[in-house]
This record gives sequence, C-alpha cells and structure tokens, in this order.
Amino acid sequence: MKLDVWLTWKNKVNIRNIPEYEIARLREKAKEINGSPTNYENEYSTLLTRRLNHEPLQYIEEYVPFYTIQLKVDQRCLIPRPETEYLIELIKENIEPSKGILDIGTGSGCIALMMKVLFPDVEVSGIDISQEALSIAIENAQLNSVPVNFYQSDLLENVKTKSFDLIIANLPYIPQDNLDGLDKEVIDYEPLIALNGGVEGLEIISRLIQQIESNDLTNLTLCLEIDSTKSEQTLDLLSDWKDVKLLKDLAEKDRYVFATR
Repeated sequence: MKLDVWLTWKNKVNIRNIPEYEIARLREKAKEINGSPTNYENEYSTLLTRRLNHEPLQYIEEYVPFYTIQLKVDQRCLIPRPETEYLIELIKENIEPSKGILDIGTGSGCIALMMKVLFPDVEVSGIDISQEALSIAIENAQLNSVPVNFYQSDLLENVKTKSFDLIIANLPYIPQDNLDGLDKEVIDYEPLIALNGGVEGLEIISRLIQQIESNDLTNLTLCLEIDSTKSEQTLDLLSDWKDVKLLKDLAEKDRYVFATR
C-alpha cells in the first residue's frame, strides 16, 4: 500500500489514466517475475513506470493470445490487432488452399502460424524484410509447436518457389506523413518499418501486386489487410484481377481485399 501511495503522489494524474484492469495485470506480472504473491513491490514499480512511459501493456506482459494460439511480442514486431484476427476468420470461412500458403510481412508470425493450425496439410511459409521480426516469429513457432518455414525476403525478392495458391499480406499501409500522429504507444515502441507505407500508404502493397503480375504468378488468391481510407485506390491496383472483393472489419470499415488471378 505504501508503494501505491508514493506512486500516486509522484504520478497522480498519469496513474489515473491507467485503467484498473491494467493495474491489476501489472500486479500479476510483478508477482510472476518475483515468484512471490507478496514481496513484489520493486517489480511492480518498474512495470508501472514502463506503462506510465507509454510502453504497450502487451510488451510488458510479453505474451498475447491470438485466435487459438499464444504469441510472444516485443519491440521486434507489431502487436497483432483484432482486425488481423478477423482476417483469419474470413480466410477460414472463404478459402480452401491446397498447394501452399505464403504470408508476406509475417512480423510475429501470427498469420502464418494460424494458417498452419487451420490447414495442417498445407505447406506454410512466412517472410519478412526484418531479421528481428523473423527471430520472434521463429520463437513463436517453437512456442506453439507449429512447423512454419520462416525466411528473410523483401516481398517476393527471395521467394524461389511458385508452389502456393494463397498469398496473405498485412503490409505497412500508414502514409508516411501520418506517422507522427500515431499514439505514443505505437510511434515510440512499435517498429516503424512495419508501419510506414510510403508517401500515399500504398507503396509496398503496390510493389507486391506488381511483383506478382510481373512474375506471372497465377492460380492464386491474394488477401490484403488495408487502410480503410485507401480501399478504392487498392481496388484500382487490382483492376486486372478476377473476383475482387472488398470486405469490412468488425467496425464496418473497409479493411480487406481478396482477389484471384
């Protein structure tokens, strides 16, 4: 209790901005770190300070649930969002891959790992330009005992096989000029390489679509998670594709594009 009084005196306004459920979770994490249900004051103080400095609760807790698996997360990767969980659900309901699945911009490995869980007989690969992200994706594969092939590639640059019929890409789509307007939790802690979508926010998505077309990859479905304000521009990039569908997230925002060629 004395610790709480001191912290409240030092950070009175800021602590009031932390929801009670977060305070409770920080306490539990402090107990876990200390290994004691009582003598955890120092650990709790450290964790609370980190949260007051806007570090995401997920990074402090180190693990997050995602669909049916558990993921380790830290500053090497983006924190998986609910929109991406819903993307998994849409794929599960609408697509039956049989040859192979390629997850581009895999980050924590969340999409690739869930694809392997849902389609265990299909080979799944996850690629990312960031070696740091790949290192945590590999850790998550080991954590969940899910066999996925992770390797470094700038989009399709190092992809040597065409034996896949589903490409999933949750790529950076925030316009460069909008990055400074992001919450401190995001801009100060999450990797910018996974957020910066270039001047218009479509630079990387556009480059992927061009690579697929120039490499003459066919008989596949492409699933994109997109910026809800860039849906029409994204559809324009896929004007030569078939069965192009724009799907909404749970907030009724344009969030996903499925297309085949």
